[in-house]
Amino acid sequence: MRDAALIVLAWNQWPTTRACLDSLLASDLFAARVIVVDNGSSDETATALQAYAGRVQVVSLGENRGFVRGMNAGIAAAGPDADVVLLNNDLVFTQADWLGRLRDAAYVAPDVGIVGCRLLGPEAEGRLYHAGGFIEADGLWGQQTEAGRVEREVGQYRRVRRVQQVAFALAYIRRDCLDRIGGLDEAFHSYFEDTDYCLRAAELGIATLNAGTVTLRHDQHASTRDDGGFRQRLWTASRATFAARWLGRLYAHYRGNVLWQGVTRGDAAYAQWTRLLLRRLDARGLRASYAGVADEILDAQDFRLELAAGLRWQPPADIALVCAGGDHFARAAGRRRVALACGEWDRVPSAWCDGSRALDLLLVPDAFQREAFVAAGVRTPIELLPLGVDADYCHPQVPGLRDPRGRCVFLAVVEDALRDAPELLIESFRAAFDAAAEVVLLLHVRGPAQATLAALLAQQVGEDARIRVLRDWQWPWHQRAQFLCSGDVYVAARRGAGHDPMVAEALACGLTLVATAYGSNGVLARAHGIAVAARRAIDPRHGLGWAEPERDALVAALRAARLQCRNPGERAEAGAAFAHEHDIEVSADALAARLTALAPLPPPPPPPAPHRPLQLARPASGQLVVLGMHRSGTSSVAGLLARLGVHVGPTEDLLVGPDNPKGHYESGRLHGACLTRLAQAGGDWRTPPAQAPAAAVDAFRRSVGALIAEFDAQRPWLIKEPRLCLVARELLPLLTRPLFVHVVREPEAVVASLVRRDAMPPAQAWALWEQYTRAAFAASLGWPRLLVDYDALCAQPLVVARGLLDELAACGVGGLRWPGDEVVRSWIEAPTHRPQAVGAATPAQRALQAAIADRSILAATAGAP
Repeated sequence: MRDAALIVLAWNQWPTTRACLDSLLASDLFAARVIVVDNGSSDETATALQAYAGRVQVVSLGENRGFVRGMNAGIAAAGPDADVVLLNNDLVFTQADWLGRLRDAAYVAPDVGIVGCRLLGPEAEGRLYHAGGFIEADGLWGQQTEAGRVEREVGQYRRVRRVQQVAFALAYIRRDCLDRIGGLDEAFHSYFEDTDYCLRAAELGIATLNAGTVTLRHDQHASTRDDGGFRQRLWTASRATFAARWLGRLYAHYRGNVLWQGVTRGDAAYAQWTRLLLRRLDARGLRASYAGVADEILDAQDFRLELAAGLRWQPPADIALVCAGGDHFARAAGRRRVALACGEWDRVPSAWCDGSRALDLLLVPDAFQREAFVAAGVRTPIELLPLGVDADYCHPQVPGLRDPRGRCVFLAVVEDALRDAPELLIESFRAAFDAAAEVVLLLHVRGPAQATLAALLAQQVGEDARIRVLRDWQWPWHQRAQFLCSGDVYVAARRGAGHDPMVAEALACGLTLVATAYGSNGVLARAHGIAVAARRAIDPRHGLGWAEPERDALVAALRAARLQCRNPGERAEAGAAFAHEHDIEVSADALAARLTALAPLPPPPPPPAPHRPLQLARPASGQLVVLGMHRSGTSSVAGLLARLGVHVGPTEDLLVGPDNPKGHYESGRLHGACLTRLAQAGGDWRTPPAQAPAAAVDAFRRSVGALIAEFDAQRPWLIKEPRLCLVARELLPLLTRPLFVHVVREPEAVVASLVRRDAMPPAQAWALWEQYTRAAFAASLGWPRLLVDYDALCAQPLVVARGLLDELAACGVGGLRWPGDEVVRSWIEAPTHRPQAVGAATPAQRALQAAIADRSILAATAGAP
């Protein structure tokens, strides 16, 4: 059974190493062993490690060889089949199941090779120091988060994400990745070796992930503090080595340049778009610089904006993108000129129309905004750019400050007294709920005129304790979702038609939305929230049309929203569904593609072919996993493999059922583990659960792991259970180059058998066949696998059986033999029931059937999850 070698590199600072080891050994280390590399320590480390005898393996180096050579010594001691986990000795393992969650991420897809995690600093309030980062060509500093800054812990980056690099303070590296790349490059002493490794992996099609499901504490640089400049000297030398190798290639990544002209303060929508999209263009090969259209002081903590503001090149830019109101359109300074804008009215001001003549393209977030520009006489080409949300920051699990009394909390943002109609919201709230109702309205006042505005609202609120005006309450931009997750309902009962960025973010956080059925917010309210009817009105400041929310409709909407207040589970489901449908990465892809075509710029280079473990020149280990849907003939094939010499376990553990008196060739222990695994996730074989609690996965892995360890003494062996189709991926961290044997049968026969045996509706039987089959081929994608056609086996048992034996030998499975023709003939029996046509397959199911029939499903890229 494959294990994981956890390599802790220690150099002096024994109290730091002791804290690391004690917390590490107290965590769940199933199928893992700890290797401590003593990197020439001169303190009590060597002596103190003796107390850990039997629990850790110690590799002693006579001198400090640096991080890279020290870790390579640990990798060499790990054994030829083990995955490795590189660990700094200044880590504290605050999450017991950290290793299981890293394993989940490492085997989520065949091309994954490296996985990191979220790392917090030692501060009591929690500071996020690492969540998967990037290296920028202009400076080569290397940043440990996508934002390029240290942020307070607010539940950001909780997903498993593909990233450019992870810090090797913690790095799970799969064995097949090590087989292709080798150890760390000893051209580096310390620093930059992790980024170098991840970039080399990427060139081989090996992905690096950051597992947001794991959060540990990292007391950074604890081993080198008070070092008299030693660490700085190491960093400088390694940076020079890295630059010589990678600087040219990092610059070659860029296909053109974009001058982003906008704002980062003031107008919330434009500032939001700048922060969300500027860095994403850069990541897509469009080197983005920033210039403000108005005087402003950049956020000193925003590394991305600071970097973009400092970039310069010979003008003009390939593309100038103005992200601001129409009075700034004429500022566009590039070969191609684009604007991303929205207005507050049903037609934009005439000055905006005049300014649009300087543009080659106008981008707007929705159809309402397009019509508002067209109505003003704009003739510049207009295209829609739907704007998504950043679900790494805005999701229902962000820790908000919940109402201690459990009241339903309504949130609203007020920046402009005329546009945002706060007096109407206050009046409607009072009309909707009497004094005894368990409700609260929080009005967050912001903007340059917040003092005057707060005073005005305080007069309107009076002594009503249910309504609070929040003034002088500011938070860093990355903490905005904490405000949203403190409430239950977000209200945007505005007169203006402009885009309120918090509307979509509130939906991604799982809140109920109440918004005027007008403008950009109305587009989302009609599709995902409660839309408040409005009548046409006039903005007295501009003489342009906007909308007046109807009071009675707003009262009714507030009452309806209270009834829709969601529990945590409902919020999580609603937020995830919205974020999936409205993803800012999709918006960035669309924007980059449109700018590339407009300039025109070279298209992105094709990515390298994705890594597949089967590409390695390693024979199969003799671990066979038989996958096939219920009623597909897996018992017959497993019995045939047993006759070819494959170990199936002790006879007393093999199941025999009334529907298969010759035996299922299926371990009863494995069967029980699969039943428990599905049940703990709230499902069974007929209703497979979509997700599983982490504890259920760990329990399943531990249970089946014991079986694998026992079977490994008698390779080749097989495990087989139809439910494995659904959960085989969870066993990949324990298997050493397994061979997957897919057993297939005409789906009509499978469906007919399920209908007959289980009284299953035909449509459900077809859907179940499809779900099991797709899951099975997705789990084996990229690993050695072969396919056995049960119908062909029944029709020509000797031909198919000999072909199977030859295929197993070609894959490197040894110890097999031909049992004799008569043994094979007597074992394989044709089904006694001829399938009847039951139900009709969908086009997707027919396509899957065809891919199995011509075996194209076995292609290295087929069935990618």
